[in-house]
Amino acid sequence: MTTFDDYRLGDRYANDSGEVFLTGIQALVRLPIEQLRADRAAGLNTAAFLSGYQGSPLGGFDQEMARAARSVPELPIVVQPGINEELGASAVMGSQLASGLADAKYDGVLGIWYGKAPGLDRAGDTLRHAVFAGTSRYGGAIALVGDDPAAKSSTLPSSSDATLVDLHMPILYPGDVQEALDLGRHAVAMSRVTGLWSSMKIVAAVADGSGTVDLSPSRTTPVVPDLTIDGADYHHTPSGQLITPVTLELEREFRTQRTELLRRYARANDLNRITVDPPDAWIGLMSSGYTYHEMLEALRRLGLDSPAAIRNAGIRLMQMQMPVPFEPDNVRHFARGLDEIVVVEEKNPTLEWLVKDALYGGPDMPRVVGKTHEDGRELMRSYSILDADSMIDGLRERLSPRLADRLAPAVPAPRERVLIPLTTERKPYFCSGCPHNHGTKVPEGSLVGAGIGCATAW
Repeated sequence: MTTFDDYRLGDRYANDSGEVFLTGIQALVRLPIEQLRADRAAGLNTAAFLSGYQGSPLGGFDQEMARAARSVPELPIVVQPGINEELGASAVMGSQLASGLADAKYDGVLGIWYGKAPGLDRAGDTLRHAVFAGTSRYGGAIALVGDDPAAKSSTLPSSSDATLVDLHMPILYPGDVQEALDLGRHAVAMSRVTGLWSSMKIVAAVADGSGTVDLSPSRTTPVVPDLTIDGADYHHTPSGQLITPVTLELEREFRTQRTELLRRYARANDLNRITVDPPDAWIGLMSSGYTYHEMLEALRRLGLDSPAAIRNAGIRLMQMQMPVPFEPDNVRHFARGLDEIVVVEEKNPTLEWLVKDALYGGPDMPRVVGKTHEDGRELMRSYSILDADSMIDGLRERLSPRLADRLAPAVPAPRERVLIPLTTERKPYFCSGCPHNHGTKVPEGSLVGAGIGCATAW
């Protein structure tokens, strides 16, 4: 156990037990290091290859990964930033074909692509081909997608869920730094089991966040589910021969085999779990990722500040760590005996629609609400970030019919902010260390507008 006196910053990558302090970016950086060590303990000789294009909220990921790789020279980790997102995706796609070559050095290569939401849009065609080509059994591929729902450092607010669904990628959505590391391990295992790329939705609050992380080897032990499909174990062999009719057969596999294996994996590893389950529950609250943790904070402000308090109020909670692909039977189990389900999700009502579809026509279907109340009034906003401040009034109204006398008084409206007038002006410029700092050349006297993040100021 590491103590305060002997703790070193390098422990975040060197240690394999105890606790360390990590940012969200550092947790993602630790992922390939931890995975390669786990592979070696299992007798596998694997490597890792990372490529993509940086941008907030994943800005600095590749630089930190390169520094961390130098601190563990015994592990074969290659970081090759792409000139653009497409080239990075093509390179990671190639990493999955390496183990099939005659001169392969490793049992498999873990491939990680990284980019923010606009980068996912740009690299969509390349990533689609990469997903169809598939992943190797002892390699696996992950797409780290940086979403910025409140446009903190982007020109536009973003949510990549719909794009990832269309790309046939399962979505793992961590809500804090610990979950970023733990779900990353599941992302690797799931990719190896199914032959599919896994995706991780990393919002700005998680990437920029920090916290103490448990490194216990036993904290995350991926369980491989039953792989029997049509009477035989399913194992995908990656191939770059993406021509018809091969691609049509791969599409059939997505729909009939690999999606089923994803659901089995989620069930076997309890990724979508009921976290509070009172026997007399009358209402269920369902959420995922960062929004789930914000929902807990909103409940705390309402006076329901512990699992026991939530349970005593008759509230059932469900945390969706892998909202896609959706598992109807899991939701039907969650819905048993409830009068109402409130789906708390940011942006589009994707999960709400899936819940309604799963329960439609069933016996004793509870009322399901999400973005609006029954009368059409806004319940959970579909714009900007959905945090505790913006969801607390909606939760109060849905809980009040039975819990009005137990909920904390309304929080006073915040005072109007008074801005301090600036006495100096600073010319807009790129952040220190930004690659656009030296890569963007503007002719003298030109006026340049539009761009990504800070570049908009030019």
